[in-house]
Amino acid sequence: MIETQEREPASWRLRRWAAPVVLAALVTASIGMTSLLADDTPAQTLDSTEYRTPRFEVTVGHDAGGEPGVWFQVHRPGRSWPGFVDAVEPPPAVGEAREIRAGPGGRFLVASSRAEPCESRLHGFRLTVDGHVTGLAPVAGGAVPGLLAGLAISPDGRHAAFATAPCEGGLSPAARPRAVLTVVDLGSGRRHSWDAPEESIIGEIVWARDSRTVGYTLSDVPAGTIRHLAVRALDTAAPGTDLRGGRVLFRPPADAGRISFVTMAPDGRTGYGLAHKADQATDTTIIFGFTEGEPMRVTKTFQSKRGIVSTGIVVMGDDTSHYACLNGIDAFGRAPEGKYSARYGSDLCRVAIAY
Repeated sequence: MIETQEREPASWRLRRWAAPVVLAALVTASIGMTSLLADDTPAQTLDSTEYRTPRFEVTVGHDAGGEPGVWFQVHRPGRSWPGFVDAVEPPPAVGEAREIRAGPGGRFLVASSRAEPCESRLHGFRLTVDGHVTGLAPVAGGAVPGLLAGLAISPDGRHAAFATAPCEGGLSPAARPRAVLTVVDLGSGRRHSWDAPEESIIGEIVWARDSRTVGYTLSDVPAGTIRHLAVRALDTAAPGTDLRGGRVLFRPPADAGRISFVTMAPDGRTGYGLAHKADQATDTTIIFGFTEGEPMRVTKTFQSKRGIVSTGIVVMGDDTSHYACLNGIDAFGRAPEGKYSARYGSDLCRVAIAY
């Protein structure tokens, strides 16, 4: 899939598909789709032997079709066998379904929120072999105070992590941001939260393979300016409640450009990301990798004339990150291109894939 059209200079878009470990960049029609690994592995062309066809797509929100009374839907994707499979009505008093993630062992989690009272809930379910919803039930522990975004499920399926924020004006997060990370035990419902001072945001929440370490970006946003962006790794079994207590894996150097996407890899020590630079004549997109304690490594750059920019950046990879809603450096979509705006975004993860 290649998309090329004229856009304004900084109009790159990042599409996060099932599992963000490999970055496949589409940059003008003359360049094909390639897998660009953050660890400097040679690029490989994506072909049918590397691509798994999804069996089902589960969608929430506007992507669920907009039909009255529908909470989420299941479809068969693809041109050769499209079609509606199942639809689920909302349970009583749960609000709007806003995010959905697939987890290990065929389990899905759907997050819903309502404004009065301001709270969110998680429900779990599975799909039968023919794509019908089964076993829909609330996660133990009851409602989570505030809105929920950036849902990530641990590889062992025992925990979920997400950002929270108080409501303001319906289902919009408070204009004055404060980063809060919550981890819930999906069996017992027990929750633990970590936070940072006001005027901070959290995003790109993802678990390491050890199902104990959570990676995330943490940034200060005084007066709407993103500062002190860092990728951190938090030991969720260690004492403490300060998000700044997570060890720093990566801080972009001063000349790195504008960071629109950066995340920890499943090993809990390395990661990869996307940066942008512009001068009077040229826009440059940089794909980079990093290792804890080492300098940033540029793995690929793409250049184009100002005002003519390709739209496609596809993020793919292994199942560990497949369980995470990597939707930007602010989990609530207020920094979709690496620039913070107090206006609530809509870049939530509304589609989950079953293979």
